[in-house]
This record gives sequence, C-alpha cells and structure tokens, in this order.
Amino acid sequence: MKFRTGLLMAAALLMQASVSVAAQKKAEGAPRSPVTVTSDTMEARSGEGRVVFKGNVVAVEDFTLCSDELHVTYGDGSDIKSIEASGNVRIFQDRKSSTSAHAVYDRRERIIVLTGEPHLRQCSDSVRGEKITVYLDQENALVEGGNGGRVRAVIMPNKDCPENDAPEKYVSEEARCKGTR
Repeated sequence: MKFRTGLLMAAALLMQASVSVAAQKKAEGAPRSPVTVTSDTMEARSGEGRVVFKGNVVAVEDFTLCSDELHVTYGDGSDIKSIEASGNVRIFQDRKSSTSAHAVYDRRERIIVLTGEPHLRQCSDSVRGEKITVYLDQENALVEGGNGGRVRAVIMPNKDCPENDAPEKYVSEEARCKGTR
C-alpha cells in the first residue's frame, strides 16, 4: 500500500504543472485550443467521421504529440471526439515527455491513455508501467502494472532539468518530434 501511494504521488508530481494550466483554462471557461496536425499524407473518411494522418505526424494542442499514424475521430457536429496515435508515440509538454507505442486522447474528458511500454518523464524523474492514464483536468494519473507486471518509478533527490540551466530558446514542434525517440 505504501509503495502504491508513493507511485501515485510520483505520477501526480510528473503531471502537476500541466494539470494546473489545464484546470485554470477549464475554470476560466476558455475555449479549447485548436488542434493543428501536419503529416506526410491525410485521408478523410467522411462516412466514418474520421481523418487519418500518416508519416511524420505532429499534432499540437496544449501539448505536442508525435507519431507514425494518427486517427482523428469526430463526434456530433464538427468537434473532435478523440485522437488515437500509434507507432513511436511521443508527447511533449513543458518539461514533461512520454513515449509509448499507442496513445488515445479523449478530448471531451481530457484523458490520455498510454499503452505499449509507456514511459513518462519530468526532468530526471520517471515512471513506467503497462498502462498510464493521465486525467488532465482532475490533477490525477494512474500507473498500472497489468498482467503481473510491476510499476517502476525513479524519483531523483536532485531534479536535473536542463532547461533551467540553458538560455531560453525556441524549439519548433517539428524539431521536438525529431529530437527524442
């Protein structure tokens, strides 16, 4: 029980900064950010209410998501219901980043589920599990070991955040996607 509590605290710490910004935006009633997607190809499947992006995909909302393939599914009207990424998935937001084989973002509920060897990092701290669920607006994250697997969190005593030492410089979203794999 003590171990699980520590892991949940670690996961919560990793997502704390992004959650605060998202919660503040929601509380203020701010409109959602637009989603900008770039890729090598795009296929609109109107009958399915879906658009498929393939090859060097970069999707930007209040975070940057990079993958080999991305499916955008529409709900009622023209609002995006969900975004599903597969193949070399990387997500960046401020000092946080994650890698996984698959990610599903429920845009209405603002929940991201990472599967396929998910790994979440913030500065020098990290957590791994079978499945990581991030509740962006509730300030919670759940890391599950699943199928007999174990959750592994590394919490460093000194936070090594390279951005703190380096002068601030702009890094494009495309460059972030190409930089870390």
